[in-house]
Amino acid sequence: RDAYLRRVTKIPMEDTEVLRLGRLIHEVFLTPFRESIPFSQLDTKFESIINEYGDLGVRYRAQLYEVYIKAVTMALNAREEGIPISVEPAIPGAPIGLSDIVKPDILVGFIPVELVTSSLTEELTSRKDIAVTAYALAIEAWIGHPVDIGVVLHVSINGKPRLTWRVIKIDDTLRRAFLDMRDTVARIIEHGDDPGPASSCSRACPFYGVCHG
Repeated sequence: RDAYLRRVTKIPMEDTEVLRLGRLIHEVFLTPFRESIPFSQLDTKFESIINEYGDLGVRYRAQLYEVYIKAVTMALNAREEGIPISVEPAIPGAPIGLSDIVKPDILVGFIPVELVTSSLTEELTSRKDIAVTAYALAIEAWIGHPVDIGVVLHVSINGKPRLTWRVIKIDDTLRRAFLDMRDTVARIIEHGDDPGPASSCSRACPFYGVCHG
C-alpha cells in the first residue's frame, strides 16, 4: 500500500525516530566506502554525522562507532585488494520498467548489496530479496551480462552491534516475483486503486498512522 499512499495520494511519510536511526546507520556504515573521503578524514566525518543527528546520535554513539570501525576495516581491505566498490551508484532503471535510475546501497564489482536496519520480518525479508533482484536485473540490462547473486546486509545495533550477510541467488522465482510486484505497483499507480492496509504492519512503517489511525 505504500506505493498507493506515496504515488497516488501523495501523503508525506512520517519521519519517525526509527527511520532517522536507519538513515544514521546507513551513513555511518557507507561513509568509509566513499572514495571521495580520505581515510585520514574518516574519524572527523564520523563525529560530524553523529553531531548532525543530535540526541539520537549521542544515544547510539558507542554502538555506531563499532559499526563504523567494522566498515572502515572492510573498506581498507577492499582498497588494498583492489576490489571495486561503489556507494549508491546510479544505474538505469527504465530498461526494466522502473524509474530513470535505481541506486543499490553498495555495488561490489557488479554485485548489488542492500543494507537493512529494521527488524527482519518475513515480509521485509521477501521485499528486500525482491529489491536486490530489481538491482540485479537493472545491472544486467546495463552491462549486458547476467547477475545471479545479490547480498542483503542486516545491521543490528540492539545490544552488541552485529552485521549479518545473506547471499541471495537471483533465480527464476525471484525474477518472476519482481516482475509481478512491478506490474502490480504500475496498475495501482495507473488506476489509483487502493489495495488497503496489509494484514500485518510494522509500527516502524512511516505510514502506520495513516493506515491505523
